[in-house]
Amino acid sequence: MTEFSGPSFDQYLIVMGFFVAIFAIFLFIKKNRYIISNKLQNQKRMKVSDVTLLGQGDRALILKIDQKDFLFISGKNSGAILTEIKNENDSKVSNIEQAKLETKNKKAFEIRSLIEKRLKNEK
Repeated sequence: MTEFSGPSFDQYLIVMGFFVAIFAIFLFIKKNRYIISNKLQNQKRMKVSDVTLLGQGDRALILKIDQKDFLFISGKNSGAILTEIKNENDSKVSNIEQAKLETKNKKAFEIRSLIEKRLKNEK
């Protein structure tokens, strides 16, 4: 029969090191919980930007859904209204895109007319 001498000193060090590592991770998470929670919850599609009380139980909310702003008005005695708020930046972007398309069309027309002129000159 063999004698059992118990756990060795190395095994005690491994277990104590594990407990110290778990405790250090716990302290890190506790200290930085707001930063960690903001990064984890960053995938929300809808955010409430602003809330304003209009009086008599009515309120207005500005919601940001998928990078678009919406105005939501609700009240006690009335129905809810949801409308999209057009940003000036969105219209500028669409104007810029429209201008790019117009310049591409002009260039295509110029190339087409140049080809037609050359074909007429060759005949």
